[in-house]
Amino acid sequence: MTIGEWRADRGTCTLAGPAGEQRLEPKVMDLLFLLAGAPGKVFGREQILEALWPGLIVGDDALARSVSKLRQALGDDAKAPRYIETISKRGYRLLADVGPVVGPAVVPDAPVDATVAKATASRWLRVGVGLVVLVFAMAFLIPSQLPDVPAQRLREAAASDEHSRLLARADDAYFQFARGDNEAAIELYQRVLGLHPDDVAALAGLANALTQRSIRWPEPVGGGPAEFTQLRDALANGHLDRPQTRQQLQRAQQLAERAVTLASDSSAAHKARGFVAGAQRAFEPALVSYRRAVALNPDAWGAMINIGDVLEITGRKAEAMPWFEQAYAAMARSYERNPAQIRPWHARLGVVIAERYRDSGQLPTAEAWYRKVLVQAPLDPGATGGLAALLRAGGDVTGADRLCAELAQRLGPTQSCGGA
Repeated sequence: MTIGEWRADRGTCTLAGPAGEQRLEPKVMDLLFLLAGAPGKVFGREQILEALWPGLIVGDDALARSVSKLRQALGDDAKAPRYIETISKRGYRLLADVGPVVGPAVVPDAPVDATVAKATASRWLRVGVGLVVLVFAMAFLIPSQLPDVPAQRLREAAASDEHSRLLARADDAYFQFARGDNEAAIELYQRVLGLHPDDVAALAGLANALTQRSIRWPEPVGGGPAEFTQLRDALANGHLDRPQTRQQLQRAQQLAERAVTLASDSSAAHKARGFVAGAQRAFEPALVSYRRAVALNPDAWGAMINIGDVLEITGRKAEAMPWFEQAYAAMARSYERNPAQIRPWHARLGVVIAERYRDSGQLPTAEAWYRKVLVQAPLDPGATGGLAALLRAGGDVTGADRLCAELAQRLGPTQSCGGA
């Protein structure tokens, strides 16, 4: 694609070129300036998230969405990038050189500190073929003469922050895996899409939530309400084959496919596509999508757990265990960024891994996993009870009783503790 000369103005969030002028979201413009500050340097996802959303907990999809919109504005192609390149498992970089514009500077009316002058001059970027970004000199004003920030930009910034908050709330609600929270997540994702129909994170999130609804909470037929926590059990029950559920899954599939089309480098989009495929019994396509999600984001613990689930369903239990263990480690790495999403499930996954080893007769490994969980989540009932049962079976009755007594003393006598 031939590009004439583009000019990016951070102050007005506009990108101008031969095809005319277009307005970018503030975060998208911030991303362009960040990458242009060090052309060729690989900026890690964590580094970019901290720079663009300091102090906020946002997912990798917020970044993937911004990258996608920047590429769209520049006419770039993620599969054959000319400007923004994705470095697998590392981050992004700008495929361009950055240099100053040649031309006379405008002399200010009053003396200006050199640091202020340099910062103000850097507001302009000029992009040529190969995205050569040039800094324009501009008239400087002393601080007392600086104009107010345009009201339009303030409104855009506020809208962007509200957008991020809605997505964060939707994600946190979804990851509670409770019916009420899942319904709230569906509503929040739909609100985001009402304002931004091509929002990749909301498309993927809504696809996940609709699939979760289909798997876990089928409409009762001739009986009381039911809930399924395992894909295997939901498939065996047969409710996923009902016409209404198939229709809901088809909608989820369309949403996930749309997300992947808009942002092929979005880990969450591929994870959502895999989740829908698994619920439709398309296990091999599901594995392909899940593995792609992990390749794009090494901390995609949800995709790792789902890989393990699909492998177990298809009779490959030995292959599943390493994926569960990788997911546990990824959750530990990601905990500080997403505690609301990870905290309810980290210890549970560790207990599941321990139980798998226990059931296969690998008792020392099972004990090690119970103890690993208790390091991160002291007095977790599942890990405490599982460890106590192993100790008792191995003859250490005193040690088992001590664990159970402490659990009952601090959490109440109703807690089960390995049959004690």
